[in-house]
Amino acid sequence: MPLRIADLIAMPELRTRPLAGRTFDRPVRWAHVCELPDPTEWLGEGDLLMTTGIGIPATPPGQAAYIAALSQAGLAGVMIGDNMQAPADLSALCAAAADLDFPVLLTEYGVPFASVTRAVIDAGRQAEFDRRNTLNRLFVSARAAMDGLGPEDLLRRLEKDIGAGLCLLDPAELGRVWLPEGRDLPAALRAVLRRQPPEFSDTQPLVRRYPGQAGDVLAVAVPSRRAFVLLVQPAGDAAPDYGVLHHLVTVMGMALDRLLSRVEQALSAGADLLDDLLALRLSAPEAARRLAAQGLDPATACVALARPAEAALTAGGLCDRMVRLQRQAGPVLLRRQGEDLIMLAAGADLPHLHRAFGTAIGHSQPLGRADRGAEALREARLALSHAGPQGINAYAGGGRVPWLPATLTEAAQVFQQVLGPVQDYDAAQGSDLIVSLRVFLEENRSWQAAAARLGIHKTTLIYRIRKVESLTGHALDSTDGVTVLWLALRAGEIAGEK
Repeated sequence: MPLRIADLIAMPELRTRPLAGRTFDRPVRWAHVCELPDPTEWLGEGDLLMTTGIGIPATPPGQAAYIAALSQAGLAGVMIGDNMQAPADLSALCAAAADLDFPVLLTEYGVPFASVTRAVIDAGRQAEFDRRNTLNRLFVSARAAMDGLGPEDLLRRLEKDIGAGLCLLDPAELGRVWLPEGRDLPAALRAVLRRQPPEFSDTQPLVRRYPGQAGDVLAVAVPSRRAFVLLVQPAGDAAPDYGVLHHLVTVMGMALDRLLSRVEQALSAGADLLDDLLALRLSAPEAARRLAAQGLDPATACVALARPAEAALTAGGLCDRMVRLQRQAGPVLLRRQGEDLIMLAAGADLPHLHRAFGTAIGHSQPLGRADRGAEALREARLALSHAGPQGINAYAGGGRVPWLPATLTEAAQVFQQVLGPVQDYDAAQGSDLIVSLRVFLEENRSWQAAAARLGIHKTTLIYRIRKVESLTGHALDSTDGVTVLWLALRAGEIAGEK
């Protein structure tokens, strides 16, 4: 910890007393003699100016400007030799220092300035010794990260290395701590972060400061493939310097990149396996072998389906949630299909999936065998159609919506009975009547909006809808016709009809 102005005052051998200023806890990085009229050309942040008084102006305006320049340059204070060459009247200088709360010290004539510099150097040696020890601990932790120490354990280790509280944030979700699991931010700090999000660019500071309950909280960008922010809560007044912070976030970024690489590989391998299962490309022995390699048992694994928000379906969103699931649940396979998220996980882990994605989930009966992938997906689709807005619903489980089909067989029968002729017409003519019908109903029967979405002329859409009406016998200008056709489309989705 660097020497403070108060420490110099407290050293009896320096025989120094305060002449102006109210607070004396400013750190002193260096002490230097300068007799120039403008010492700020040579001294700066944290430096203590020592002077015999030659350069101090004699006039009150000059003294006020002199102190203002020192304060603006960030000097720690000024030490004036008593009974030397300073003006006899320093009242204007003291008044300006009092207004700016800038420390002005008076040192007895017989005290050599070199002794002050030596005291600062001795304190700096201890601070540098402590700093080097901190860096050595960071290097050892970096080696542990390279050997496989996980980011959460690494974060807790780094807290001990630098003696400060640490937490990792995703800039997209500043109100939630990404690591360590279970830690929360104080409400006041969350509010400040939302008002002034930590932004890092060529025109922004590399370290941002935010007011915290126990002093300033430092925000530093973590150099990794995904944007993360590390919050540092120093213990007491000893905040890590920029060099220590740089090494700290470098170690953290390295561990995060390793974690994200492993998660991305797991997502890719899981999506490929799930795709093979659903497309029935695997023999039973091969499917069992690959599921076992993933840690999944077909006897307990279910196919689940959800429609989370788009942000959760992006590569970053899936990666983030996969990290959480790896900490909380057993193995899970994820695969995006349009707006749907297809999952394969043990039935006991479905509540974790529900919390991770924050949306309704429908799931199949246990997979059982490899050739049941496509059927299990249809079961999950049916279960999702009967699930509440935020619930978990099992195939053939409770909470069934009475006007939707109860089984896959019933769903296929409803679709064929109502829209079978349209499907046959599309197959024979290569037309898109069913797609046009779905878009028309989704756009609340707006000819203009539906035609724009389909990329066709309004007249073409009118022809297609009239053809659907003639093939089904249901008119779309009546509530009965709209209801029957819409429910038939939903039944086709449940049955897996295109």
